Amino acid sequence: MEQAYAQALLKLIESGEKPKDAVAKVQKALAKSGRAALMPAVGRAFERLAERQAQKNRSVLVVARKSDEAMARRASGAKEAELAVDSSLIGGWQLFDKGELRDESWKSALMTIYQNATTK
Repeated sequence: MEQAYAQALLKLIESGEKPKDAVAKVQKALAKSGRAALMPAVGRAFERLAERQAQKNRSVLVVARKSDEAMARRASGAKEAELAVDSSLIGGWQLFDKGELRDESWKSALMTIYQNATTK
């Protein structure tokens, strides 16, 4: 339920409403329906939703080692993406681009092999 209120809050803000006024409207609607206690949960849900929205407009190339950057940029075609290093990938790369993930990491390949070997 808090997800619906968080989405309504986001839509109000995106439509040009001032954040303070949008929060007041949602809080008033919750109080009117006797659900004012949901406001902290709505705030947390809105925070997660806003973070996801912000990530949709970002492009991040994640590599296991800094030395893998050139190879990963050629393979992924991500020339302008931000670079992040995550040693848990073991090797390969991941590209988070506009809300989508392209995973060419060794970690995901090894996990797939492991899952297939243990479930059959």
